[in-house]
Amino acid sequence: MPNDPQTPSPADTSIGGLSRRAWMGVLAALVAAALWSLNGPLIKLLNQAGDGVDGLAIAFYRSLFGGLIFVPLAVRRLATLRGAGWGWPLGSVACFTLMTAAFVIANTMTAAANAIVLQYTAPIWVVALSPLLLRERPRWPEAAALGLAMAGVAAILLLQPRSDLAGLTVALASGCGYGALTVALRGLRQVSPVVVVAMNFAGSALLLAAPTAIWGSFELTLGEAGLIVTMSIVQFALPYLLFSLALQRIEAHRASLITLLEMVLNPIWTLLAVGERPPVATLAGGPLVLLGVGAWMLAASRPPKDEAARGGGDVRADNA
Repeated sequence: MPNDPQTPSPADTSIGGLSRRAWMGVLAALVAAALWSLNGPLIKLLNQAGDGVDGLAIAFYRSLFGGLIFVPLAVRRLATLRGAGWGWPLGSVACFTLMTAAFVIANTMTAAANAIVLQYTAPIWVVALSPLLLRERPRWPEAAALGLAMAGVAAILLLQPRSDLAGLTVALASGCGYGALTVALRGLRQVSPVVVVAMNFAGSALLLAAPTAIWGSFELTLGEAGLIVTMSIVQFALPYLLFSLALQRIEAHRASLITLLEMVLNPIWTLLAVGERPPVATLAGGPLVLLGVGAWMLAASRPPKDEAARGGGDVRADNA
């Protein structure tokens, strides 16, 4: 090693129990979550500006500009796709498209708080799909934690006005897409994350082009175009880069727990930007979803007792 083992490098210096490198990962995850949380107010502003930009167009342009940023970064790492086959890459693009398009459309149909909380039902779908696609079965603490999240979802659905049912259904579809994407990413774990993100962004733009032409509109005013470009870079592409950096420095479960901050900040920014208050039903069920998903992440991060006994419990995110 280049450093004397008796002299810790700056990256290994401990601050509050974490190395400086780990703290940089925590900071990157925090900034990523904060930037992701801007999606609610930005979508609302775009949808309400002038004649309003429809959800399909927002989703299309966001993926298009994100792809233009990431594809050049991924060119040198394309070789990591070899051996991945066709199933997982195509499934990843399809799930990413469902997740992003449904989330944007849900924000145009219902409260931003509903959209973000129901998108975070993804772990429920992960638990449902993993035994079928990955032959991975959840342990009972994980299932119990998700039971709490499901109770929160039930409260949101049952206490909302029936007029919100369509928007809530689309938001749940976003959560389903998010969960299925998580399973697909597990199948692509040998592929460079930059390649996966570039593939998903570019593929999503291609898939959304035809629906946008048929049911939406590509027309934008200069102000709308500027806001979409800003959204694509600052709120969409940059957080993915930061989260990738975070995963290189801290464990995946820690990074994922930090990003739960998005669920809290999103309704706050939306309230400040457009005056939209979270529905009472979401205020009742949302904390249950937040607690359930957080508990699931903690439970999922702990290895089985037999694996821990063999020393397999200290797996870093950058070794995944």
